[in-house]
Amino acid sequence: MIKLFAFDIDGTLLDSSISMPKENINALRKLNESGVKTVLASGRVLASIKYYQNIIGYDNPMIATNGTVIALDSKNIHKSYYIDDEILKDLYEFCKAYKLDFHFYDEENYYTNRVNLDRIKHLKINNDYGMNYQVDLIIKKDPVSYLLSQGKSANKFQIAGIDTNKLSKEEIIKIVNKEFADKLYITSSGSNIIELSNKNSSKWNSISEICEILGISRKEVAAIGDSYNDLPMIENAKTGFAMGNANETLKEKADIIVEDNDSSGIVEACDYVLRFNKDV
Repeated sequence: MIKLFAFDIDGTLLDSSISMPKENINALRKLNESGVKTVLASGRVLASIKYYQNIIGYDNPMIATNGTVIALDSKNIHKSYYIDDEILKDLYEFCKAYKLDFHFYDEENYYTNRVNLDRIKHLKINNDYGMNYQVDLIIKKDPVSYLLSQGKSANKFQIAGIDTNKLSKEEIIKIVNKEFADKLYITSSGSNIIELSNKNSSKWNSISEICEILGISRKEVAAIGDSYNDLPMIENAKTGFAMGNANETLKEKADIIVEDNDSSGIVEACDYVLRFNKDV
């Protein structure tokens, strides 16, 4: 029986217009009503995940910034995995040296040194007035020094636009791996970005910790996603789903491939779990 279903957000729960279709919302509500706990597990910052969880209407555990933040509900952070401050400084200097776009997160905020509206469009809220982003955006000439001056640490560092830099994407990936692979967990949620975090963090590690708290075994977990940062949970869950728009590596590791994020793939996966539980 499936008791916990972990959902990636971008490219999975959201469609290609970065909206959460009503049918997806209803599918997750149906799971919760049946007793299956839905857990949003994303590379996004916690504040953004809370935004979507609030729409769904169930205050369940959440996994943010690729597993570096585990929240048991909207008010309680259970654990955070941080990037060592000195390594964070090295990442910042690395990006400045190669003129790479970057941003990083603590538990709730987005930090960078320059505004690129295209990079933050996924965090936009379409409202008539008031706060129009899901998170606080902190733009500083030296955002690392500012973060540290506030007594905070970074959970995830993201290098963006690696397909538009003067260096080739392959060269950038090679340099990043050489400099940081022994110090950090390196993954990606898209073809033009690199995401770096604490070596002990991943979506699956955090799912496992939540399961231990809730008394749920790995054989009672399903997970669904579309990109490389979803690999650990797709490989280790009892039932791993890949979206139709997922990369080929993820599809090869998944147990089941459903339709893409514009074609009710989420509903298909949820219905599968409901049928599976009914037959148990």
